[in-house]
Amino acid sequence: MSSPGELFASGASHYARYQPRYPRELFDFLAEAFGLNGTQTALDLGCGPGILALPLSRLVARVIAVDPEPGMLEEGRSIAERQGVDTIRWRRGDSSDLRALGLPPLDLCVMGRSFHWMSREQVLADLDGLVNPEGGVVIVATEPAGTVWSRAVDEVREAYRTLPGGGDDGSRPELEESNREVLRRSLFPRVTAAHWTYRIDRTLDEVIGLQFSHSSFTPARLGGRKDAFERDLRTALAGISPDGRFEQTVRTEALTATRRHRGLRPG
Repeated sequence: MSSPGELFASGASHYARYQPRYPRELFDFLAEAFGLNGTQTALDLGCGPGILALPLSRLVARVIAVDPEPGMLEEGRSIAERQGVDTIRWRRGDSSDLRALGLPPLDLCVMGRSFHWMSREQVLADLDGLVNPEGGVVIVATEPAGTVWSRAVDEVREAYRTLPGGGDDGSRPELEESNREVLRRSLFPRVTAAHWTYRIDRTLDEVIGLQFSHSSFTPARLGGRKDAFERDLRTALAGISPDGRFEQTVRTEALTATRRHRGLRPG
C-alpha cells in the first residue's frame, strides 16, 4: 500500500496552491485556548506545504513541520521564504515513531488533513510523552458543502477511479471510529469542538487545479489519463457557471484535546 507521502508526491504544488486556507478565526481561537504569546513550540504533524504551519508560526516562537514527502516540504520552504518566515523547521519524518525524531518538549501539536492516515492511538500515546502538561492536541478538518458543480466533479472523479480489484486508488481510508472518540480514549480526553463556516470563490482553473491536489487524482496517479481527466472536468462544468465562478460554503472544525487535569501529565 502506498504511503501518504507517495500518494501526494506529484500533487504537492497543486496542494500548496489550491487547497483552501483555514480561516483567521481558527488561529485566534488557538491563541486564546493555549495562551499563545510568541514563546511556544508547536508541532505540525503531517504538515504538507504548511497550510497550518505558516499562519501558526506568527503566534509561537517556532513550529516544527514534519511530513514524509520531500516535495511537500520543499513547497513549504519555498512559500515560507517568499513570506519572510524563518521560524519553521521543516523536517522529513513519519508519524509511526515520533520518539525517533528527537523532538523538543511541545506546547501544542496540530494536525490537519493527516490524522486519518496515521495510527491514531499510537500517535496520541507518543504525544503524551512530548506535549507539556498545559498543552494539547488539535485536529483540524474542513468539509465543503455539496453544490451542483461539486457533484458534477464527483461524477467525473468516480469515472476515473481505479476499477474494483485494481489496487489502492489513494482514497482516504474509512475510519471505524471517529477522531473525537479516539481522542476521548486517549490521554488527552477533554475534547471540545469549535466550528467556522465561510465561503470560497474559485475560478474554473482553480477547480481543476484542486482536483490534482487530491491523492487519488495527482498527475502521477492519473498518468496518461491526466489530459482526458481535465478535459472531462471542463466539459462537465461548462454551462454550470456562465461567468466561470464557482462558489462553495466550507465548514472548518477544530477538535481540541487536552489532559483531564491540565498541568498534570498522567503517570
